[in-house]
Amino acid sequence: MGPLVTLTTDFGTRDPYVAALKGIFYSRIPSVRLVDITHEILPFNPTMALPFLIDTLPWFPEESFHLIVIDPGVGSERKSVAIHGPFGWAILPDNGLPRLIHDWMGPISCFQIHSSFTNPGNDSPTFQARDLFAPLLVKLALGVPPEGIGWKIDPNNLATVHQPLPENHLRIWNIDRFGNVLLGYKVEAPPFQVKVYSNNKEIPFVSRYQDIPVGETGVLVNSSGWVEVFCREGSAARVLDLSIGQFLPVQIAGGMGRFF
Repeated sequence: MGPLVTLTTDFGTRDPYVAALKGIFYSRIPSVRLVDITHEILPFNPTMALPFLIDTLPWFPEESFHLIVIDPGVGSERKSVAIHGPFGWAILPDNGLPRLIHDWMGPISCFQIHSSFTNPGNDSPTFQARDLFAPLLVKLALGVPPEGIGWKIDPNNLATVHQPLPENHLRIWNIDRFGNVLLGYKVEAPPFQVKVYSNNKEIPFVSRYQDIPVGETGVLVNSSGWVEVFCREGSAARVLDLSIGQFLPVQIAGGMGRFF
């Protein structure tokens, strides 16, 4: 049985980019097992991949390999890194996301990719996921030690990003296929009250979808611990005219959690 490899990108599925990535793996490791986590990350926003990874990577075995490419700095001199944690190995650009993974899912060990792999002319300046990151992950999946592609660095030296939240607001990081609106607050101990407002109207805080009449909207803590706005048997995003990246006014009382 071949290695288990996951793919997370902002490439979408209408273009040939994801198929090209898969071609790299199938041509070099015919027995590889590929899993698409998502290719619908908000373009050019690597930090928006974090909740998707939080919700998926812990479910994979430790010997898994992950290609994570949301890379507005493609072709630039930003570093490329390999990281290792309880989820296995991942290859990705050092664009703030590796540090977030360390802070939220770590601790991790980290290797900066050697310049011999990243010098101009060695890979495409526009499609490094195919020409740099995928081949490097192939090497790791085939048993090349991380010292064979880079040198160890302190995760605290990884690039950081600062995206301040407006006061008393939460970011919408995803809208799923049901129209549920996922907000950037990860619950660790249940709150006793969550007040979410849309169009200056408070949305009821409940425990289950069934606590709201069909066609009405509500707020709950979902099975992954995120604050979620829903419409029972309908689309909250459509009813409330919401989109990924927007902010909603929120007040949370009691419990514990982390803001994203």
